[in-house]
Amino acid sequence: MPPLCVVVSGSQPRLGVSEVESAVGAPLRLLDERIGLVEVEESALEGVLAKLYECVLLQEAVLAKAWRANPAEDPGFYAELAASGEWSELSGRSFAVSVRKLGGYPPASTVDLVAAVAEGILRRCSARVNLEEPDVRVRLVVSRGVAVVGTLLFKRRGDRFRFRSKRYKPFKHPASLTPEDAKVLVNLTACGSLLLDPFCGSGSVVIEACLSGLEAVGLDVDRRAARGARDNMIFFSCDARGHVVVGDACVLPFRDGAFDAIATNPPYGRSAQLRSASGRSASECLLREGFRVLKEGGRVACISPLSPESGSVAEGYVVRVHGGLARSFVVKVKGGCAREGSVPGNRVVDAH
Repeated sequence: MPPLCVVVSGSQPRLGVSEVESAVGAPLRLLDERIGLVEVEESALEGVLAKLYECVLLQEAVLAKAWRANPAEDPGFYAELAASGEWSELSGRSFAVSVRKLGGYPPASTVDLVAAVAEGILRRCSARVNLEEPDVRVRLVVSRGVAVVGTLLFKRRGDRFRFRSKRYKPFKHPASLTPEDAKVLVNLTACGSLLLDPFCGSGSVVIEACLSGLEAVGLDVDRRAARGARDNMIFFSCDARGHVVVGDACVLPFRDGAFDAIATNPPYGRSAQLRSASGRSASECLLREGFRVLKEGGRVACISPLSPESGSVAEGYVVRVHGGLARSFVVKVKGGCAREGSVPGNRVVDAH
């Protein structure tokens, strides 16, 4: 079976690649910063596509038929590229070609590129072009580094999280995450069952986890915030899978190893200096109590710089929040070794 080609967002390509790798449980073969390939067994394709469809920073997925590095500007190059692929499934069927230029390359017109790819395909099989209602949609994705042609499996809408934004929530918290950031955190954990957010606020992470089919527990020391998180969960029909606990994140009321993963947005700035009854800061609590209730090999994903510790693996991705503020998406794995598909490296990028 041909490999899957994925195209991630240009705003955070490294974070997008990590999110996809967490979803598929395997590293990508990067063709350039935003384009990668992953091998998938045909029997597992449906399940992998379902996981990829949940990725926030994944823009589209293509079943790659042919690819080549350092693509030329001449449309003839793309006709030859398409002709080098195997298109037997198009025989007797109709298709239409669309083109995605990353960075505006190549300078050739989209019409000429579409015609070139169609010409190359028609050399290989007895298909027909149908621009209105094709049986198969063929996609050409091009950057300065690589060109990939294949069958388009899906494209994601950029506004799909709009109706879960803060403006629609019954309870609004000034520091609440966007649904996109909350979903990325959940995806980075690669959680398979039970997830904890020890600083849940308005419940954004818990809601996204539940909508991903997980069971999730949110905890907040502020009773009003916990009640509001519960109201938001009910509003988005997540209360069957989601739970809220009023409690101190520095003294978690859970047994050791109770959770498969943790995804959270700890307090920062002045709020980060607030001390609980235990005398620990938010970051200290996450490192100590969070790892206590986490299963071996489980991940912590948060939007806050964490100091690397022996026996854990971490990676930081700097993102701009607003104004001059930038913070890090950080992933840490409990235990001496990262699991398959976990984020590589052993460092944290501090954001200021």
